[in-house]
Amino acid sequence: MVDMGSDFDRQRIIAVADEEVNAIRTGDIDRYLTILTDDAMFMPPNLLPKTGDELRLWLRAFLERVTVEYLHFEHGETVVAGNFAFHEYACSWKTTPREGGQPTIAHFKGLHIVKRLPDGSWKLAKGIWNSNPEAAAAV
Repeated sequence: MVDMGSDFDRQRIIAVADEEVNAIRTGDIDRYLTILTDDAMFMPPNLLPKTGDELRLWLRAFLERVTVEYLHFEHGETVVAGNFAFHEYACSWKTTPREGGQPTIAHFKGLHIVKRLPDGSWKLAKGIWNSNPEAAAAV
C-alpha cells in the first residue's frame, strides 16, 4: 500500500509547484533555481532530457526570451511515497517574446517528481510534461 503522506507534506509539495509558477510568471530565474534539486532533470516534449548546467541554462534562456502569463493552472493528484512525491498538474499559458512578436498559447499537462531532502524540505527533482490538445480544443 502506498503511503499517501500527510496533508502537511502534500501542502508543502503543492507549495513547490506554486513557487515554480510564480518564478516563471515573474521571470525570476534565480527564484526558480532555488526549488530544484542539485541533480534535477527535466524531460521537455520533443527534446532530449535536460540536467545540470544544461537545464539551468535552458531555463534561463527561456525566461529571458519570453514573458509568461498563466491562463490556467490546476493541481492534480499529489501522492507521497517515502522521500518522493508525485504531483500531477495541467495548465495553459501565453508566452510573449520580450523583443516583440506574436504571443503563443500552449496547453499542457505534466508530472513533477519532488524529493524530500535531509533537512525535511521538498524540491523539484524531475519535470515531465507534454501538450494537452484536449485543453486546446476546449478554448
